[in-house]
Amino acid sequence: MRERRDAMGWGTARAAVLLGVAVTGASFPETARAQPKPEPQAVARGAIIYGRYCVSCHGKTGRGDGPLAADLKVTVPDLTTLAARHSGRFPLERVQRVIESGEPVRGHGSSDMPAWGDAFKRTGGIGASTPKEAIRDLSHYLLFLQREDPK
Repeated sequence: MRERRDAMGWGTARAAVLLGVAVTGASFPETARAQPKPEPQAVARGAIIYGRYCVSCHGKTGRGDGPLAADLKVTVPDLTTLAARHSGRFPLERVQRVIESGEPVRGHGSSDMPAWGDAFKRTGGIGASTPKEAIRDLSHYLLFLQREDPK
């Protein structure tokens, strides 16, 4: 009888823990979250921003083959493989941070890629009312550029 009570208590404890996790909305790692989807309006505005600020280094298709790429001291990354290089998941928040503040990125060295957050504050005609909106639009365009099988 005692064994049965102990087994029941153990099962009840596990159920309580699972219920507690569900009720508190415990956060799970980013890989458990849904993959972001590009928003069509943001993609359209982001394409304009990309054409004005990114094409010269990253190229028209985002593969790192822009007209200035050969003149740079580091290899310009292929932006169409960001998701593939992050286990199939587009790193939206990190991309936005890198665009805004020029966070050091392997391949960029220290801060070879300029931070665009300040540039967007001083620039008109980007189709966004704030630098944050411009960065969001650009990141959605980059999400749109991702290749399924980048081989």
